[in-house]
Amino acid sequence: MTQAFILIPGGRLPADVASDVLNRCSLEEKHALTTIGAGAGQAVEQTLDTAVYRRAPHLVWLWRVITRRPAPPQEAPWRWLALGGREQATQFWSVDPITLVDGRISKVTPELSFDEFMKLTIAVEPLFMKAGFRMQMWDNIWFGTRKEDWQVVTAPRMAMTGLTIDELPITGDEADAARQLFRAVAEVLKDHPVNIEREKAGLPRIDALWVSGGGHEQLFFPPTLIRSVASNDAAVRGWANASSILIERIGKNTGDWPEAPSGDVIAEADELYDAWLRQDWDAWRAELPAVARKVTDYREHAKRFGVDTTLVIAFGDGRSVTLAPEGKSLLKKLFGNAGGLDAKEWCSEGVLTE
Repeated sequence: MTQAFILIPGGRLPADVASDVLNRCSLEEKHALTTIGAGAGQAVEQTLDTAVYRRAPHLVWLWRVITRRPAPPQEAPWRWLALGGREQATQFWSVDPITLVDGRISKVTPELSFDEFMKLTIAVEPLFMKAGFRMQMWDNIWFGTRKEDWQVVTAPRMAMTGLTIDELPITGDEADAARQLFRAVAEVLKDHPVNIEREKAGLPRIDALWVSGGGHEQLFFPPTLIRSVASNDAAVRGWANASSILIERIGKNTGDWPEAPSGDVIAEADELYDAWLRQDWDAWRAELPAVARKVTDYREHAKRFGVDTTLVIAFGDGRSVTLAPEGKSLLKKLFGNAGGLDAKEWCSEGVLTE
């Protein structure tokens, strides 16, 4: 059976707001929800992560399906390669600047001048070296490498918007050491001259640095059975290429896939994700028509790959729900019992949860 998978990060609403948000939908937005669920006869829930990646469970799904490796995902090596960096044999980590607004993490990653970037690097590099890191830099972006693997898993940068620093999950044997490093770096940055000058100029501060997505650059074997992947995420596109999908068969979220042989294909329609992270439910509703158009386009274009079944997968807090045709016994075996199909049920994170 050949399948197309259309992933919708942020497609499920928290149970405590779902009814109100869906009741406020305009006719166009309700039609969009109907379009997204068109042709499905069952909703199948799957728990993907209830800790570090609970706000980015789609990354867990994509990592497992594309690479055939167990979670957690490893994003940093492929973000480095996407910038044009050389391959690295050591463990590789992303090091991202964080700006706080009213104590909560801003979505925006501040742009630094070369002079600002180098002054901050000089200030924090000794702390990273003491923790076992060597700083790597590319186009005013920080990364870190380690001779010995860091035994921690931290929340991905994409999933941090709207949280406080203390709310960010960290697991692993060296979790305490990671927290100590983050606190020490934040203390150095607190009154750094670069931040003082940026405040005077009305520019966002660099309040902390976050280390995430650690892993080793590698090629995945056996080769994936997926023929084409469409995603705006550079790490996801990198996983696809490292799993033997040719680069010309990997694209961004445009509503279509690049040309490829017949077979299974994956697309990530991410228009709802930012609003979902920020819990801006008016913005979430406003994006529904755009998502529905993408889903419609992907369904139509999937036909040229000889697809038998198109599955829409909506993601919420740590879980996904697959909207599938009725009677797909394989899905039931893989993901559990089927649930209801009404939008007020599959859109709510609490309805299908046992």
